[in-house]
Amino acid sequence: MPRIDIIEDILAPHDTIKVKYTGKNPFSVVPPLLRTLRYVMKLSGKDVRETDIRWDITSDPREFYGMWLGKKKNDRWTNTFIRVIAQGAQSSTDKNGWIEIQLKGYIETIYEYSTFIQKSFWWFYNYMFYYKQRRMYFERAKDDIMILKERFQRQLGIAPE
Repeated sequence: MPRIDIIEDILAPHDTIKVKYTGKNPFSVVPPLLRTLRYVMKLSGKDVRETDIRWDITSDPREFYGMWLGKKKNDRWTNTFIRVIAQGAQSSTDKNGWIEIQLKGYIETIYEYSTFIQKSFWWFYNYMFYYKQRRMYFERAKDDIMILKERFQRQLGIAPE
């Protein structure tokens, strides 16, 4: 069935927000990351995925990489996606190292139609009525990303005053 896809970056014009840290125990952010993402986006367990996790224990400092994705179904047509990537290294002897956390998000709206009349109706509906609702989802998702950034900074001890 044909469809109209509207995908919008939450952090436009920038692609991602980054949190960089060098110091003591940078890996401390990674274990509670899944729980933090669930709590901030108000999701159930099935809506948060750990899509990739890797670590290298053969060298010192030990490198790690992880990717998590939260998907929030706002309504019948619109979903919000927030992706978190954490990459870094931590020494096994003195626990010093570095981490870079990248936050990215987008909102996806899908309208399905079967005739050109339905297609024009969806464009009209989106323009006249649904646009305001999408803006509300957009602002909520942007707030979620900023809350995640602040929580990660607080966990690392680099939160601004």
